[in-house]
Amino acid sequence: MEHVKWVWRVWKEEKKFLFFLFFMTLLSTFVTVAYPFIFKILFDNLNKILTSKIKVENPMSEIYRIVYFLLGIGIVRVFSGMYPTLRAFMNYRFEHKLRVKYFSYILKKDFSFFNNFRTGDIVTRLTDDLSDFPKICWFLCSGIFRALDSSSKIFFCLSVMFLLNWKLALFSILPIPLMVAIFYMLSSKLYLSFKMNQESISEINNQLEMSFSGIKIIKSYNKENQYNRFFEKALGIRMRTEMDLIKLNSLIHLIYEYIDRIAQIVVILFGGMLVLKGEISVGTFYAFYTYLSILIYPVLDLPQLFVSGKQSFVNIDRLEEIKDYPVKTYKSGKGIKIEKIESIEFKEVSFAYDERNLILEKLSFNVKKGERIIIVGQVGGGKSTLLHLLSGFLIPKSGSILINGIPIEDLDLKNYRDKVGFVLQEPLLFSGTLRENVLFGVDEYEKDDYEKVLNIVNMEEEIKRFKQRDETILGQRGTSLSGGQKQRISIARALMKKPQLLIFDDITSSLDTGNEKKLWESLEEFLKDRITIVVSHRLATIKYMDKVIFLNERKAKGCYTHEQLYTGEPDYRMFIDKEREWKKEE
Repeated sequence: MEHVKWVWRVWKEEKKFLFFLFFMTLLSTFVTVAYPFIFKILFDNLNKILTSKIKVENPMSEIYRIVYFLLGIGIVRVFSGMYPTLRAFMNYRFEHKLRVKYFSYILKKDFSFFNNFRTGDIVTRLTDDLSDFPKICWFLCSGIFRALDSSSKIFFCLSVMFLLNWKLALFSILPIPLMVAIFYMLSSKLYLSFKMNQESISEINNQLEMSFSGIKIIKSYNKENQYNRFFEKALGIRMRTEMDLIKLNSLIHLIYEYIDRIAQIVVILFGGMLVLKGEISVGTFYAFYTYLSILIYPVLDLPQLFVSGKQSFVNIDRLEEIKDYPVKTYKSGKGIKIEKIESIEFKEVSFAYDERNLILEKLSFNVKKGERIIIVGQVGGGKSTLLHLLSGFLIPKSGSILINGIPIEDLDLKNYRDKVGFVLQEPLLFSGTLRENVLFGVDEYEKDDYEKVLNIVNMEEEIKRFKQRDETILGQRGTSLSGGQKQRISIARALMKKPQLLIFDDITSSLDTGNEKKLWESLEEFLKDRITIVVSHRLATIKYMDKVIFLNERKAKGCYTHEQLYTGEPDYRMFIDKEREWKKEE
């Protein structure tokens, strides 16, 4: 019942098309059923004229009358011929609308969603699950109206057949229950084959996504042949599942073809006997034979559409699973907008990805406008998690995060994030030009600001060496650039927003010491009157910061200068001495 409600919700927005398609279905059925009946009248009248059972002054007038009627039906048939095209149009219309709708749902999900759903699986749900036979959009229009078309043809054809001669009608439809029974015997196997085929398609998409996104790793480890075998194996599984579907469908059609022939033989034998006895006319015999031919495919279609519907319901569930996946987000609803970010305070903030294992425990610190803070600690100590909490991507298990003294849950998060520049540890660039990537978060900009930002990240001279300058098309994820270039463009993208809070997640990991030194020196002026929070595993970065937050065993050890922490915190001193990285880089 839930699936039916879902279908109705989709169609509610297209009521005009719904009623028009309903009318076209009935019109198409009328034309199909009327043709054999008109020819019955034609044959019977011709037969009566030829056998002189009726006298007509102008025999051709009777034929002309029927021909005119057939022409009228033919004109109607031209219009009803648009019916399949209109169904196909609606299939594509639904495909577009649903893809946009569910893509927007995905964009609103938090990080846990992307941890639970593989990229290839998400792509499959938005592409293959929606399009083509027998997927959602095909079923929404073509499937439903083909079922209506088949049902109406069965009903009206049988009604006319029983009105013409109930005994011949009864004999004619005797094989039909056998067809339905055979189909239901095979339907469960057919459904299982559909499901396995869908899973194999998802697996292929996952293989492609992993292979192309990790191509550098695959090549560096000389694993091309291994991944080629993985892909070949996945393709083999898909081919076998598709061949199973083809075999089953071929078997069903073969059986139905034989049953169709049996039904035709029954009509010829029993109907011929009735004609010879004079119980039915030649026209009635022709009408029965034609109606039987019309009936076969709707009778075949209905059970198939039933299974296709079940398959579509599986795909609908897969889509709804995306929509219904819980989003952990702030629900205060106050939506307070702020003009500037003056201060940040963490008050006893704890966080866990599950109910048992705390990642951060009772973190407390505050940062004021103009301060540059670095967060250091062991790998996996929760440094990046802290940044995601600060960005509003994650919700604390307990405690409060205050922005200008206002709980973050009371803020308008869109307004807040407009004032935040976030640069990830792994630089992510989009397909497009270098300029488009730098201006990604900006609607309007001054040319001077653009050039200034490129100068800050030390990219101005390098861009001049590109053949097309900043109009250079970058490969997917910026594969045509070095790691350092990608990272500097990511930083430039954050700076173009003129954010009041800059969050850098280990941004210098792909920069050499010289470029890092230039970067921080260039940023000196820009960072004034802004809050800067940096996560870094390169301890030499500490010298460019005002204060240090040391994360140790899930807790924050102060927010002090390096000298204060090194002198007063034994764990921090041990961490620094053990790493020895700072002295090496000095």
